[in-house]
Amino acid sequence: MKKCSLVFFIVIFLTSTFFFSCSEKKVLEPPVQEEEEEIEIPEHIDLIEERLLPSVVLAPNVSLNILGRDNKMHKMKSLSRGNTFDTVQVNGAVRILNLYDEEENPETYIHAVYDSVDFWIYENYIAKNAVPGIIVEAGDGLKFGQIVALHLSSEETESEESGRVKISYFDREQDKVCEIETGAEKVSTYKDDVEMAAIVEKLRTTTRATPRNELFLKAEKLNASPAMKKILDAEKTEKLSYDYQEVLKTMPGARYIVNVEELNTVDQSKDPFKN
Repeated sequence: MKKCSLVFFIVIFLTSTFFFSCSEKKVLEPPVQEEEEEIEIPEHIDLIEERLLPSVVLAPNVSLNILGRDNKMHKMKSLSRGNTFDTVQVNGAVRILNLYDEEENPETYIHAVYDSVDFWIYENYIAKNAVPGIIVEAGDGLKFGQIVALHLSSEETESEESGRVKISYFDREQDKVCEIETGAEKVSTYKDDVEMAAIVEKLRTTTRATPRNELFLKAEKLNASPAMKKILDAEKTEKLSYDYQEVLKTMPGARYIVNVEELNTVDQSKDPFKN
């Protein structure tokens, strides 16, 4: 009986060992590899290409803005006519932002870079991919001394060979920048002439003597063309709307220290209203 029990125990032990070893082998067997799906790699991958295009302000006064959380533009700086900045072009298209007023009329703003800072600028007041210029010969509805922008695209370069160039100018009636083609000889991009034209424009809106004199001193440092110097000299003749001698007579007892002779002359060294 003991012998049978021993045999039975041995058989049970061998059977258990056999199944255990089989299960171990089953776990250790490597999984069946599935066929890998082929991934197609495109020959050309689209990359973001960003360029900065030279641009020109053509309206009298233009704001550089940032977009606020209220989804409105907020003025940070101002640029004058003839000032330059860069517009941002991404993959061949200028980056724009459209805002809508209460009547759902769109206003388009251009991504601008000025003094290494990003802003938004109103599209209707600027010329993209252009350099500042000045009209040196009136014609085609343009005035002598008018600040314009000369385009730099390949089409305008080809047109220049035939004596015609495309320019942009600011139309006050339409309140926007317009384009026109004119003779290449009528436009100058000479830096000092352009700066002189900008000074003349400021003189026409500046009435106080001291800031006017500062503008005249700035203009004297420029080597502008004779035609532009003639325009500057014309601004030295003040168009008085009052007879200051009569004005002083109507101020009895006034203790203002005023030099009337200096007051009647724009091109002076100091402001007559200061000691």
